[in-house]
Amino acid sequence: MELRLEGIAVRFDGAPALSDVSVAFPFGAHVGICGGPGSGKTTLLKVLAGLRRPDEGRVLWDGEDVWALSPATRRDRQAAFGMVFQSDALFDSETILMNVEVPLLRRGVPAPEARARALEALGDVGITEAADLLPDQLSGGMRKRAGIARAIAARPKVLLADDPLAGLDPSTAAQIARVLRRVAQDRTLVLAVPDPLAQLRLPRWIRLEAGRIVEDGPANGVTPDTV
Repeated sequence: MELRLEGIAVRFDGAPALSDVSVAFPFGAHVGICGGPGSGKTTLLKVLAGLRRPDEGRVLWDGEDVWALSPATRRDRQAAFGMVFQSDALFDSETILMNVEVPLLRRGVPAPEARARALEALGDVGITEAADLLPDQLSGGMRKRAGIARAIAARPKVLLADDPLAGLDPSTAAQIARVLRRVAQDRTLVLAVPDPLAQLRLPRWIRLEAGRIVEDGPANGVTPDTV
């Protein structure tokens, strides 16, 4: 799925969150979005995924205007997106396996297939042994892996990650960065972080300031060959 934003503006209570943002993400691209607090990173991810309607401009998925689609069609197309949140957003009363499995069941995936896909996703992120544990029994890094597993279990074409390394020590952050790169090998990856990070090895970085794109290209000293 190719993603494209054309002239996007988003305002909250009259204050601009995004202004005149035009950018394309070809299928399979791995792109970092960076910027300080209030720069518009999270809003941009929500607009890309069709979770926030812009006040101006167009959001295109494979050339189709997202907000010209019927609500039912838009929801169907949103199945192409997987979201990794800054907080792992796990249900504390459910096992890790159920945290990954339940979203599939809610989408109508038959129970045996949902269980198989959940186990496969846990294996992909390297925490199969944690399937029967509760979230509060896991380390921060393992909880992040569980959040990634939940996002990829639906087999999305696009993986969006909102500051997934927040709160992690450098060693754990590097491990989670490797997991993200590995599971996104055949997907589009758009990842928002405060600053470009060498361990992510992303070839393209977009910097936002006050809701506007001010840079788009390789970050100085932060390229796939850096580490």
